[in-house]
Amino acid sequence: MKKKDIETLFPNITEEQLKELEKLENAAFERGKKEALDAYKKAETERLLDDAITKSGAKNKKAVKALLELDKLSLADGVLKGLSEQIENIRKNCDYLFETETKKPQFTTKSKSSNEITKKGFESMSYKKRLKLFLENPTLYKELQSR
Repeated sequence: MKKKDIETLFPNITEEQLKELEKLENAAFERGKKEALDAYKKAETERLLDDAITKSGAKNKKAVKALLELDKLSLADGVLKGLSEQIENIRKNCDYLFETETKKPQFTTKSKSSNEITKKGFESMSYKKRLKLFLENPTLYKELQSR
């Protein structure tokens, strides 16, 4: 508050009391500033942690997070220092917690070759069968359509 406002509310206030009030006001401001900064750092750390764990390919974020030594991490310039090393150690020791890079098999349907479908057969096909042929083998469809 401004000195004028305080003197209006408390006309008998002394200079010593004003100084004490100013000290308390500054201390409360600094405490609030520190609490807000701490809350921001905590939220930013959590966000960065979740992002890094997700990008690492973890199957279970909570399990990986439980294995991290959070007290050894430090937030500087929007980066958590020491996190990537810890995640790599966890990946080496507990690889089952992470997705593997193996390719999954791809299954395809067996499409009819151009020898099996003639122009006459193509013309007698229903719309539904033509659409299926178009979706499964567009080059064959165009070839039969142009014959």
